[in-house]
Amino acid sequence: MTQTMKAWFTVPGPDGAVFEFRECPVPAPGPGQVVVAVRAAGTNRGELIRGAQLRVATAPASPARAGTEFAGEIAVLGEGVSGWTPGDRVMGRAVGSYAQYVVAHQRALMRIPDRMPWAEAAAIPNVFVTAHDALVTNAAARPGESVMVTAGPSGVGTAAIQIARHIGANPVLATTRTPAKAAALCALGAHEAIDTRDAGKWVDAVMRATADRGVDVIIDHVGGPMLADNIRVLALKARLVSVGRNAGRVGDCDLDEVARKRASIIGVTFRTRTPEESLVCSERFSAHLLDAVAKGALKPVLDRTFPFDRLTDAHKYMLSDAQTGKIVLMVDSAAG
Repeated sequence: MTQTMKAWFTVPGPDGAVFEFRECPVPAPGPGQVVVAVRAAGTNRGELIRGAQLRVATAPASPARAGTEFAGEIAVLGEGVSGWTPGDRVMGRAVGSYAQYVVAHQRALMRIPDRMPWAEAAAIPNVFVTAHDALVTNAAARPGESVMVTAGPSGVGTAAIQIARHIGANPVLATTRTPAKAAALCALGAHEAIDTRDAGKWVDAVMRATADRGVDVIIDHVGGPMLADNIRVLALKARLVSVGRNAGRVGDCDLDEVARKRASIIGVTFRTRTPEESLVCSERFSAHLLDAVAKGALKPVLDRTFPFDRLTDAHKYMLSDAQTGKIVLMVDSAAG
């Protein structure tokens, strides 16, 4: 008899994808893989943005397992897996993590620090790996350089602020359209929180904070509406890394200003990375900063948890923009 489990699926519809809670077989590991009994799974805004583009008339139109990151216990080892044992507490990135069980490659696994709760562990993998890839690998931010993180209260934003401060960026600036969140951003490591509701004022504030030099690195999650002013505040030889485009994909761009500043605009995404490239991103973060997580120097920012069967409610809360940090689903791993 095939063992079954509950899992969330992304199902393309006429107006974009919907999320359906379904019964499906418990997966089996391939070579180098493990099966993890999921205890918690982090939600991510990207799944809503991509889901809105998944319509029946477009390919691929078949339902797919949803979810990107997990925290749980290893249940089954695949052939050739070494260094891990059943029962180990692990977190990582894997497609299909909104499920009672998920298959993950052993190279994607990160050991959960002792006494860290499941929900906090599930708030780490995707945002910290993404922020590290943007800030350290792609922007090559160096100690003493200035860094600005837009949409600072977002999941990746809260991770990027901490990493920037940890590697010695100075100043670290974080933007928000909600002044009530400023104190939380500064507590995470931002030297200053910039209110971006007034375009003219926030540009002036950034220039004052950088002694009129501008910022060396921008980690951007907003997209089009901020593009023109982001370019205005760039320093010479600066790097603007486009991680998210939550407020729009299209914006004005003064190419002469980009050329004058000899600036770089860098796009990052996991959508076009090969499985090998994605695994390397996780390994780079683990090698560089997982010890800092274990020691408490870098911390997950957990805003709220929802029961496993309330993903739709979690998404509604995410769209309200009330959160600072991560929204996590708590999963009961008892399969049917």
